[in-house]
Amino acid sequence: MKSFKLVYGFHLAGMAIMLCLAAAPAFTKTLFHDDFSDNRLGPEWLVGHPQQEAVNAPQWVEDGGVLTQLEEASGDTTYAIVEDNSFPDAIGVMVKMRLETWGDNDRARAGVGVWIDPDDNYNGYTWLVHERLDDTNMEFLNDRRAWANEEETFLVELNTWYWISMFIDSGTGDISGKIWAVGDDEPTEWLKTLPYASFGGERQPTKLVGLNGGSGNVGSAANVVSFDDVIIFDSGGPDSLTPVEPGGKLATTWSAIKSK
Repeated sequence: MKSFKLVYGFHLAGMAIMLCLAAAPAFTKTLFHDDFSDNRLGPEWLVGHPQQEAVNAPQWVEDGGVLTQLEEASGDTTYAIVEDNSFPDAIGVMVKMRLETWGDNDRARAGVGVWIDPDDNYNGYTWLVHERLDDTNMEFLNDRRAWANEEETFLVELNTWYWISMFIDSGTGDISGKIWAVGDDEPTEWLKTLPYASFGGERQPTKLVGLNGGSGNVGSAANVVSFDDVIIFDSGGPDSLTPVEPGGKLATTWSAIKSK
């Protein structure tokens, strides 16, 4: 009987370990990560699409461990895009973003985008800081089609790092976005969730995810924005990503999954 209890005890312990492992963060759910540490814009990044060739085209530069869009009066839109045919339809993006300069204007905008469509001149669904920094400034845009007109307010200051994140769920039909200061706890709830077909019509999924480097080619708008630690994830992630080292980079756990 003692032998049975011993074996049975090991069996239960083994099951407990397996359950704990199953509940552990699913690090493989992060599909792409770039911390821009090698000061070169890698081949996985697409910035030469037609919208980049217009007057006041964006100037994307990777330097000093960040990716910056330097053209203050760049046209709309200003994506730096990652494309991977393995990306699922339900997909999200999270990145650290810092506004270097800003001029209040309807064209003033910066953030992230998903389901960017090369057959529609590289437009997609976007979650943005829009028009102003201190009131009703967080909005969804269906590029070149319609604003969601469901604004939220989050105070954004120049020269300060923020996490900005969005997720589009092809199963539920929802799109979600949030923003929070680097160093603060990530909010447990999305700042805004809406049906993505409710503004500007429904787009079909694509494998393109992007950083919107700001636009501001009207009036007083003058926008320069920098990015760091971009993470693209599926419905299982990201997990335990926001804690950062004193130097501002992601924890070294993530060096093994860096994509370039």
